Amino acid sequence: MINPEALTEKLLFSTVKIQTQNGSGTGFFFHFQNGDYLIPVIVTNKHVVHGAQMVELLLHIKSEDGVSDINIPVVYQTEWMNHPTLDLCCAPIGPLIQHYKDDLKQEIYYLPFVEENILLDPFLKTLRAMEDIIMIGYPIGLWDDVHNMPLLRKGITSTHPVLDFKGEKKGVIDAACFPGSSGSPICIINEGGYVDKNGTTNLGGGRFGLLGILFAGPIHNAQGEIIVQEIPTQQVASANTPMMINLGYYIKADQMLELKKVVFGHLGIGA
Repeated sequence: MINPEALTEKLLFSTVKIQTQNGSGTGFFFHFQNGDYLIPVIVTNKHVVHGAQMVELLLHIKSEDGVSDINIPVVYQTEWMNHPTLDLCCAPIGPLIQHYKDDLKQEIYYLPFVEENILLDPFLKTLRAMEDIIMIGYPIGLWDDVHNMPLLRKGITSTHPVLDFKGEKKGVIDAACFPGSSGSPICIINEGGYVDKNGTTNLGGGRFGLLGILFAGPIHNAQGEIIVQEIPTQQVASANTPMMINLGYYIKADQMLELKKVVFGHLGIGA
């Protein structure tokens, strides 16, 4: 197993494949915090876990040096907490982590996103309309199941990150967004340098942050009609011959703070 050092290596341990009876999607680890309260969760889209009584996960186990070669399959029955309006939800994993630590004497290994990673408007205003992005997930269920690793995909922003697409807390990326990618975190990441919107080259510097969460994408059928639909959790046969146009819609990362209010309200903790 690799010892994650580079940022892109660390991102490989930020996600988990979510398998349900209806198909598969992507979840990612996140830590909500308020003072002394730290709530670890798995975040995904509502439609990924809709109607699922339980989900199947494959989790890394920690070793003395970092991450071990051991992966543990888990069937997890939990309560999903929903964003009030958008296709976003999360489930607490603190009880699962504690169970492995106390009862099985093992620690689950993951590298979560944290609130400081959320890209907010002041930062988004410094970006250009077209920026490189990376998406981490499990397109059409593909992954390295031996090492329990997701796939990294690269693309660009199609709408300016600071603008709310069509007046909603959403944006558009140019990337291949296949079934199984639902719930994938989308990141701005520049390692070793970048060019800013003024054309200044920043050598040796870097940028990183959570831009959003993939949830849907436009397709067109054989008749040329444009249809916007959720990124499905599985491939299904269709007489309409839907064809992807390599665009994806994402929920803007600042909506994680709205989800935080739901989580802390549900737990009776002031957020």
